Amino acid sequence: MDRLEHDFGRILSGRDVGQMVSASRLDLDNALKRRLREELLLQAQTRLPITYARLAESIVGSDATGVIRDVLEQLMDDDADEGLPLLAAVAVKALEPGLPAHWFFRKAEDMGLFAGDPTNLEAYAFHAREFYRAIHLHAGNGQVSGTTLPPVLPPADRSRRTKC
Repeated sequence: MDRLEHDFGRILSGRDVGQMVSASRLDLDNALKRRLREELLLQAQTRLPITYARLAESIVGSDATGVIRDVLEQLMDDDADEGLPLLAAVAVKALEPGLPAHWFFRKAEDMGLFAGDPTNLEAYAFHAREFYRAIHLHAGNGQVSGTTLPPVLPPADRSRRTKC
């Protein structure tokens, strides 16, 4: 059993497993996506960001940030398709506290949601807006308060976007 299958087994069972029941890769990916979304929703309720490393540790018990990144990008697609705030904005880098990695901004740009340099003020403003929108929507156990969410520009033609 390879390391990734072992980590997925831990996700599915919530604890270490020596053997994993045979499951398709799609089922494993969906389980990881569900588990990651649950963890991000819990984190959004605290109104605080979480680092990629801590998120990976809480999900698979190892520093599998590459796997986490791929799933976060899938969640970004799902949220944008539903017109929801980008829940992935809750996850940030450890070295630049409070700001996601450059891939987050590249992905958002490919989706038509962000335009600018991931190191400039536009990136901070975009992230702050998405982070605020995510915690605003999810911090009250899914109930939106009486205030309005900050506006989001409609995405560019999402059918033309490229995958990262």
